[in-house]
Amino acid sequence: MEYLAAQMSTHSKRAIWLAVNSEHGDRLVEITQEHTALARDLAVNKHLTDAEKESYKARIEQLRQERETILQQFEGR
Repeated sequence: MEYLAAQMSTHSKRAIWLAVNSEHGDRLVEITQEHTALARDLAVNKHLTDAEKESYKARIEQLRQERETILQQFEGR
C-alpha cells in the first residue's frame, strides 16, 4: 500500500481510496506486491544479467501502466 500512497502526487486520495475499495482492490495489492519484489530484487541482486534487468524493468513498467489505468477510472468521481 505504500507504493499506492506514493501515487497521491498524481492521483487524489479519493481516487485511490475508491479504487482500493472497489473490485480492483485485490489486483492493486497484487501489483504493489509484485512491483515491490521486482524493485527490491533489482536493487539487491547483483548477479542479474543485463537481459534480466531489462526484463524486470519492462515488467515494472507494465505494472505501472496497469495501475495507472485502474486509478484513472476513479479520478473525478
